[in-house]
Amino acid sequence: MELASKILSRLFPSRCILCSQAVDSSVKNKAVELCLHCYNKQPFNSICCIQCALPLADNSTNTLCGRCIQKQPDYDYAHSIFRYEGDIVRLVHQLKFSEKITYASSIGEMLLSAYDIADVLKTEVPDCLLPVPLHPARLKQRGFNQSIEIARILSKERSLPIELSAIVRKRSTTSQTGLNAKQRQTNIKGAFELVSKLPYRHVLIIDDVVTTGSTVNELAHLLKKNNIERVGVLSIARAPVKN
Repeated sequence: MELASKILSRLFPSRCILCSQAVDSSVKNKAVELCLHCYNKQPFNSICCIQCALPLADNSTNTLCGRCIQKQPDYDYAHSIFRYEGDIVRLVHQLKFSEKITYASSIGEMLLSAYDIADVLKTEVPDCLLPVPLHPARLKQRGFNQSIEIARILSKERSLPIELSAIVRKRSTTSQTGLNAKQRQTNIKGAFELVSKLPYRHVLIIDDVVTTGSTVNELAHLLKKNNIERVGVLSIARAPVKN
């Protein structure tokens, strides 16, 4: 079986989804492949605010961003694997807007596999994962919730339950794309509702991209208001705040 797999890999090599070059079977990255060159040039979010994961300048000596110094978010910690720039924008767009859920899941798996999830959860062990809910109209339009697909991958890796019913998006908001931080905060305010009690102490919110943090902060605010002691955020990517 292994020999047949090697022969097929030689005859029909996998192609990098970014540059279309053949991917060596020894270095290909799970379900969706990146060649080693494309993998190594991705913008990992290694220099960032320790509170909200906002990307900081490469030469920054600060541990907190200006916004977190002025006012702490409602969540207690955040991890974002990549900076939302370059190829990551394209990959996340494919994750979010792919018409095939299997392909979206594969993109999510590839992005998550680039990061050691064990390191993320080394000191923070949540009781459950909470994917950011979509409004039913948006879910029907898209066909799936990309945050749920990310959560399923993480749940499988770490044997964590996923909470899908306790919080709903009760209001269909305008797309956050193109809005500045203040507009996003106003747009998302009151959009979520707790419909059943959460029997957890520590919840990890899952999202694909955190831009200003308004959406995850609104969720965290609702959780804290309903006696959740600790709230974290894990996202594929974090964008710099423009305004």
